[in-house]
Amino acid sequence: MKREFSTAAAWSAAAAWMEQAAAALIFLVIARIIGVESFGIASMAFAFLFLGEFLVRDTITEAIIERESLEDGRLEATFFALTGIATAIMVALMGLAQVVAKLYGQPSVAPLLTTVSPAVLMIGLGGVSTALLRRRMEYKTLAIRTIVGVTLGGLVGIAMAMNGYGAWSLVGQRLAELGINSVLAILGARWWPRRLPTRAEFGLIRGLGPRVLKLRTWTLVVNQTPTVMLGIFADPRAAGLFAFSARLVEIVIKVSVRVIQGVAQSAIAELRRQTGRTSGFFLDLTELSAFAGFVSLAGLALVAFPLTRVLLGPEWDAAGHIIPFLCVAGAAMALTATQEAYLLALDRVDAYLGVIAIEAALGIILVGLASPFGAVAAAAAVALRAVLVLPLCTRAALAPEAIPARGFAHALRSPAIVTVAMGLVVALWRLLALGRIDDIAYVALAVLIGVAMALIAVVGFMPGTFARLKSYVRA
Repeated sequence: MKREFSTAAAWSAAAAWMEQAAAALIFLVIARIIGVESFGIASMAFAFLFLGEFLVRDTITEAIIERESLEDGRLEATFFALTGIATAIMVALMGLAQVVAKLYGQPSVAPLLTTVSPAVLMIGLGGVSTALLRRRMEYKTLAIRTIVGVTLGGLVGIAMAMNGYGAWSLVGQRLAELGINSVLAILGARWWPRRLPTRAEFGLIRGLGPRVLKLRTWTLVVNQTPTVMLGIFADPRAAGLFAFSARLVEIVIKVSVRVIQGVAQSAIAELRRQTGRTSGFFLDLTELSAFAGFVSLAGLALVAFPLTRVLLGPEWDAAGHIIPFLCVAGAAMALTATQEAYLLALDRVDAYLGVIAIEAALGIILVGLASPFGAVAAAAAVALRAVLVLPLCTRAALAPEAIPARGFAHALRSPAIVTVAMGLVVALWRLLALGRIDDIAYVALAVLIGVAMALIAVVGFMPGTFARLKSYVRA
């Protein structure tokens, strides 16, 4: 299983790094061209689009990955149910576009949301094919699909931005990227429904799928509450600064934590089918996720300013004060992402679903109260919400296989020590160098110092941990 996980993770990592390198470059170019306000208006529209996308992406298709065997008719039933849901959501978004625009007090949001709504249907059409590729652990195919989609979509977005389309550039980018992804997923999986499912076969999608649909809904509320609240109680500039900061943190999470999470669910599900016991593997993955997430996010928090100025100029300086708070929330997400994948693989998501519902409600209250004070206050509320909910998520994750809390804490010990050591050294560098040397040189040297310190701490002072991590590479 280590060998299968490592091979899949390698392809997933390659895809994530190449995708996010291209996505980051495209994202920064478009943001710089269109400016803070246009970026904020597009983000306000996309907050509702993402709700629709989350309801069809990796929801009722999750049972295709989890089931020990695929019953005749399950794929057809899932495809038509998912396509129907996607179509209904697309129509609903188009119908609600004017209401959303009035809620924000920004009329330009309505046509943006109406035009980009077909993205939901594109995801629905490719959903079963994507799930089949994940079940087969064909991450090479998924990697190629992802890289081609983000690159071609980005080229469309940049071309539109350079020709003065403003916020519409992000709409064009999204539609092109998702359309290409869906087509390539269908071709890669070599599957398309050849008949209509029976009524009895539609009954096969009951169980895990609807619960995942609820989970994705609450997760989307958690993720998009700040952008919506800032759009209502602040202004497009505040929403744009927050959305940019969140996207930068998301890029770091995707190239570190999501690489592990994306493969973890498939690997844990396969291990459960083979052995019936997955707790040890889960703790290993928790340690890997913590290393990847804690170190990378702590580093980002320490260089957030002047990194934003280097990337986009002084207009975006405020993002440098937002990012550190979002990195705290991201560190918690590094753990909960693996917990979610583990529970989905075991089909034991009910308790976790309740916790995410609490997180959504808590976020509405905290972020709603903070948003009138601006994007930095909203980011602080997001960090507080994540810290308060993490113990509840962990408790739900440890329960199915009665994993002791001591074992979970032990898995976090080494990542925490390495992160603190790295953070202290980079903080000292910040104290000595920030403002005294060129910003680009400061950021570049801070990254090199942080990476070197993390490697020294693991290799030099934690030989046992280093050996465990190396075993995944050797596998």
